[in-house]
Amino acid sequence: MTDSDQSASPTTTEEKAAILLPPLAVVVDDEPANRDFLERLIQQANYQTRGASSGEEARAVVKNLQAPPAVVLIDSELPDVKGVDLIAEFRQKYPTTKLVMATMLDDRDVIHKAFDNGCDVFLVKPHGFMELFKRLQRLKDDPNALNRLIIDIYGTRDFKS
Repeated sequence: MTDSDQSASPTTTEEKAAILLPPLAVVVDDEPANRDFLERLIQQANYQTRGASSGEEARAVVKNLQAPPAVVLIDSELPDVKGVDLIAEFRQKYPTTKLVMATMLDDRDVIHKAFDNGCDVFLVKPHGFMELFKRLQRLKDDPNALNRLIIDIYGTRDFKS
């Protein structure tokens, strides 16, 4: 093996893990059935998942990761924080993470606040789960697969402020 071959090989445990492990998504929802459904859907798109039932738990989960998550799905109403506020916090700390607001609230003001705070996708439950699944699969090859989208009863469209 030449020196150039060695330099191209991963050397640290983190580098090796990044090659071997699927990307990680965190699902933040206080309803266990919703969280479980979303975690299973995301796992089918070949992601590892971690779940959290509150903003505090989500912060602890993400803080204990070796690298920022690829995606975080956040419900709008959590017991200890508004989802839009958690999006703002995570956007500031993890600028490359894709942030998805997954909520039952189809409210124009909430949509605008979410995008103003750094949201990448606004998903109105229960619509668009298959579209989200397809875009998560594409995300590894197309970093724009989850950029400023609304997914709701009307389909998928770009968010225009």
